[in-house]
Amino acid sequence: MGKLIPRSQPRLVEQRSEPRHDALIDRAVILFRGQDHLVPVVNISSRGTMIESDIVPRIGEAVLIQFENCCRIHAFVRWVRDGHVGLGFGHEIVLERVGR
Repeated sequence: MGKLIPRSQPRLVEQRSEPRHDALIDRAVILFRGQDHLVPVVNISSRGTMIESDIVPRIGEAVLIQFENCCRIHAFVRWVRDGHVGLGFGHEIVLERVGR
């Protein structure tokens, strides 16, 4: 079961090291515990992504994620909350807008 690390107060300043991109990618397939799951992508950066899903992974658990027209990428679970999962990539990726 995924465990949340409780935050005692909401963030007052943006702590992200880079911007997140909405609507750059609509969906992805993740390989989670031996099964593929088609999931909506909420946002993405070169270092990670937020997906919507009803899976409940453990913090730090490894998954593979594949975006359309891309190879599978190793990722790990950073956080789980209210039907959303934050994934960090095993390495930085290059984001390019294709066909839009």
